[in-house]
Amino acid sequence: MAEEKSDKETKETEKDKTKQHQKTSALEWIIAVAGLILVTGAIGFMIYEAALQEKQPPNFVFEIASPMKTSNGFLVKFELENTGDETAAAVEVEGELTRGEESVEKSSATLTYAPSHSKREGGLLFTKNPNEFELTIRVAGYEKP
Repeated sequence: MAEEKSDKETKETEKDKTKQHQKTSALEWIIAVAGLILVTGAIGFMIYEAALQEKQPPNFVFEIASPMKTSNGFLVKFELENTGDETAAAVEVEGELTRGEESVEKSSATLTYAPSHSKREGGLLFTKNPNEFELTIRVAGYEKP
């Protein structure tokens, strides 16, 4: 009989321990609810950004450095900033040297990728000195990726 009691006591003690391990503490519930709120909020924000806000097309702003003499002629480095909300690919940058109404020389470069709200650098090569002419740089076109 003593063995039966100890077996019963052992089984009851094991059941009590199992019940204690199966209970979820208040701290665990608080952390679970906080995680649910964060995940739901993040998903809601992404849906709002993707669907409800109107995106502005790519908008290009240039910053032009002074021309440098190279072995191939003259290099005009530029920094292109895409201030729009959409990404542009294969951005064709065109530079032109003019004297009055007369076009003296053209050069172009293609930037592979210009993400929204980013800056990219490139360069245009000319055979004539850009300091002696009026230099105009513009984006001639791009592709939507």
